[in-house]
Amino acid sequence: MTNWPRAALLSLSDKAGVVEFARVLAAHGTRLVGSGGTAKHLRDAGLEVTAVEDVTGFPEMLGGRVKTLHPHVHGAILARRGLDEDMVALEERGIEAIDLVAVTLYPFEARATSLDDAAAIEEIDIGGVALLRAAAKNHEHVVVVHSPAQYAEVLAAFEGAGPSPEQRRAWAIAAFARTARYDAAIANELARRGGEETPSNYLLSLERVRGLRYGENPHQQAALYVRAGAMAGLDAAREGKELSYNNLVDVHAAVTLVGRFESPACVIVKHNEPCGVACAPTVGEAYAAALRSDEQSAFGGIVAFNRPLDRATAEATAGHFMEVVVAPDFGTGAELELQKKKNLRVVRLAAQALEPVDAWSARALGPWVLLQRESGAEPVAQSSKSNLDGPGSAGGWRVATKRSPGVDERASLEFAWRVCAAARSNAIVIARGRQLIGLGSGQTSRVDAVDVALMKARRAKHELQGAVLASDGFFPFADNIHHAAEAGIVAVVQPGGSMRDDEVVAACDTHGIAMLFTGRREFRH
Repeated sequence: MTNWPRAALLSLSDKAGVVEFARVLAAHGTRLVGSGGTAKHLRDAGLEVTAVEDVTGFPEMLGGRVKTLHPHVHGAILARRGLDEDMVALEERGIEAIDLVAVTLYPFEARATSLDDAAAIEEIDIGGVALLRAAAKNHEHVVVVHSPAQYAEVLAAFEGAGPSPEQRRAWAIAAFARTARYDAAIANELARRGGEETPSNYLLSLERVRGLRYGENPHQQAALYVRAGAMAGLDAAREGKELSYNNLVDVHAAVTLVGRFESPACVIVKHNEPCGVACAPTVGEAYAAALRSDEQSAFGGIVAFNRPLDRATAEATAGHFMEVVVAPDFGTGAELELQKKKNLRVVRLAAQALEPVDAWSARALGPWVLLQRESGAEPVAQSSKSNLDGPGSAGGWRVATKRSPGVDERASLEFAWRVCAAARSNAIVIARGRQLIGLGSGQTSRVDAVDVALMKARRAKHELQGAVLASDGFFPFADNIHHAAEAGIVAVVQPGGSMRDDEVVAACDTHGIAMLFTGRREFRH
């Protein structure tokens, strides 16, 4: 008995590769059944196809909304081959069993956001989803295909000993996941159009990209997933050891932050915190300055660039112990230099690949999931002119003190604010020019965060006189300012909004410190 399907139903919005797929099936005796445009597409290619309406005895209706929703179709798919009464029921009605179903759904995800309500509704597939679910339910007897990417694997299985039970189950799981993604996209889009401040339902569908050796600790299982339809963006130029869970957390932090700067920049991250950040005329100079931020903490960190990496900078990077080097590309000879470092992971990844795929971020806490709108971290400065490359340098910031910051101070404050928005609260960033020189983060007291940032700057032997400071939240007491002033800080940026703002501003005025209020907090818990 042949392994090949007796009949295959093809109903495809995406018709890529279907002619070749159908030709192989037909060559092995499979009767082709096609719906609407799929049947015409195959006939135009010279294949013999039975139209769905010839199987059902009922023409399409409602402008194509109803085509395959018929017992002659779904009975042929859902009949249990080993159950006599099911097969007798098919025989009594002259229905031939369908052993393979290939469906690609209407492209709702790709098209709906650009359409008005009426047109978007017409992109919702009904019959296709029903066909996939029916075939997946009966996967013991029916092969279900939801993507042209599966054609080669399916044909290879039939050309061998036939699809295994494991393959059939895997294809069924993939089909159910596809319909789940589809329904989630529809529900989320309709909720978005409903204008709710927060959606009453938010459906999240994830696809596994790769397994990981373990999670944050060796006893925890882990894998990398992406939101359905998104790309992971990871291209390991030379992975060496497998990227770990913790590596990926740090890669995300480093690449996201370095992507906030338009001029050449380098970010070094350790334990999800920026310990080295700098902008400079070249990536080589940016790397050297970022390393000087806190060379002790940078040991074993993740280093990311926002420009292609040149050979000289790669050689300098390879001279220090780093876990991963990330850049949007690698120039001639750069990869060769990095390959000299045993176990160094080299990843090609641009910041654009990590941009949020929608307006919401989700955080799971046991049975809870917290949903919030994504927060951009670009600074909003008072002047329309800024020395800091990048967006967000017009309107919004307010000078709270008698003294306004100078042009260079303002540029340094904007730089510090971007770094501060990427650190864990309570966060304090001290910067000189466009170089991070001290970071205090994850502290339970803001004055402790100031003191930690000052301690790290002194440990790295940075000059504090004339430096600037950014705080991700308001200063609850003036003691923060006194500590900063004693160290030589000359300008501060903070959200404002404390009950004691007047006391804090007065302390700045006493010490001649310029202070800007952003009007927006940037906590990261």
